[in-house]
Amino acid sequence: LKTTLGAFSQSASGKPILAVMDKGFFSKRNVDFMLESTPPMRFISAVPFTSAFAKKQVESERKDIDSPENTIVVGTDSMRAVTKERTWDKDRTVYTHICFNAKKAAKTKEALYADVSVLKEQAEAEPEKCAGSREHTKYLNIRKSKMNASGFTVTIKDEVIRDELKHSGWVVVISNDVADARRAMHVYRAKDAVEKGFLMLKNSLDVGRLRVHSQERMQNKLFVGFIALILMSALHKTMIEKGMYRKMTMKQMLRSLSKLRVQEISGNRIVYPATKVQNEIFEAFGVDALA
Repeated sequence: LKTTLGAFSQSASGKPILAVMDKGFFSKRNVDFMLESTPPMRFISAVPFTSAFAKKQVESERKDIDSPENTIVVGTDSMRAVTKERTWDKDRTVYTHICFNAKKAAKTKEALYADVSVLKEQAEAEPEKCAGSREHTKYLNIRKSKMNASGFTVTIKDEVIRDELKHSGWVVVISNDVADARRAMHVYRAKDAVEKGFLMLKNSLDVGRLRVHSQERMQNKLFVGFIALILMSALHKTMIEKGMYRKMTMKQMLRSLSKLRVQEISGNRIVYPATKVQNEIFEAFGVDALA
């Protein structure tokens, strides 16, 4: 973290930096480093629930957070959020944003309940086999019993499920700069665009491993990769706005367009007739196929 922030500080030409970090960057040492910097490094960081600090914040708000007054809207999601200025150490405090997404919590709960129900059915059908499965024994007690014809009893470990769902839908974000929960969550979520951009660079555009032997070629390949990323992002934006993902993926769209043929004969440009799907794509992107 020190190396990364140091590099940003040198490239920012004195402009203030707001570091936005996921749970993986969180540690007391990292937060102390940013608070102790001169001037203090502005930051927003999610706190994992392996931290007693995050657990304590959730328990302090669990009973009272669900109210219209605590509702904020970030993008297309509504959630409950409260902001408290909490003591970090004896000399400093941090803005602590405790947020609860009821829809996400309910979705996670239903998915887990469904998975456990299926596991229970499997265990009741083949108890001896499932008794040696970690997947099944994580949520189920499978014990030998003379009370049942199968020779086993299968019960659900309710306490394990409760513990797993205890922090579902919750997120705790701390900052020494942003005092408003709505802005903090908006900024924190905005980093997803950066993460998805890197994933697209690595997976879709094959820039995961550069395989070059000079600094110049590395810069050239990255430049071409970022231009391609800009184009793919523009395609993705239009496909979302026009609802095209309901009918096709981006790969299917590009494959469909690759079949279009154009020829020039004696200076005349001849476009082969477009298919119905190709015409729908042209319409969505505002392209005149005959131009």
